Amino acid sequence: MYRIAICDDEINVCTGLEEMLQKIMQEFNVQFEIEPWFSGERLCQDLDAGNRYELIFLDIQMLTLNGIDVGKLIRNDLNDFKTQIVYISYHKDYAIHLFKTQPLDFLVKPLAYDAVKDVIRTFLKLEEKKKVFFEYHIGKNYYKQPCDDIVYLQSDDKKIQMILFQEKKEFYGKLKTIMSQLPSNFLQIHQSFAVNQDYVKEYAYEKVTMINGHTLSISRPYRNIVREKLIRKKEGGGK
Repeated sequence: MYRIAICDDEINVCTGLEEMLQKIMQEFNVQFEIEPWFSGERLCQDLDAGNRYELIFLDIQMLTLNGIDVGKLIRNDLNDFKTQIVYISYHKDYAIHLFKTQPLDFLVKPLAYDAVKDVIRTFLKLEEKKKVFFEYHIGKNYYKQPCDDIVYLQSDDKKIQMILFQEKKEFYGKLKTIMSQLPSNFLQIHQSFAVNQDYVKEYAYEKVTMINGHTLSISRPYRNIVREKLIRKKEGGGK
């Protein structure tokens, strides 16, 4: 069951999008529930109370608290990087200002059915990735870690540090071997670092900044590989 929120102060937009989503989710044979909100403040109160959604459609131009501010609350105040955000607006010019809140997509009003369907298709693919686990052992005990919880991995001699959102775990292993066990959204950028591309906040030629604020070096032998991966990702050729 997926929980979806729509936040737009135009009631007809909420109603129209809700009808689209109901039809799309039925096409994909997915169980869901939709909660409409007509102000950013009311949605934020709901989120502050601990309620969570897998996907939120956010109007940018609401009367008081706009969608960008709601997105910042989700990412910065609630430290929630798992909820997928889709911004909607009548103006394309907003798209460049949304990068820091890492939205799944940006849709221009009036919303087109096929565009919304493409967003849901991408969302469902990302949700499937959350079901992938990485297995490791500490001593004689074996553990399973959802790959979606891993921000990056760091190798220090024979020890691996697995950096998660709220903690880190240590075990023995080789980064090269571990990379063969991880899904394709993990990218090695250094002999000592492998990052989850979904949680990279900013790429530069010699470094990446992760969503937890950690800055990691891209070593010279990996720079061309990283650059090629980024180009393919931007062109829609996968990760």
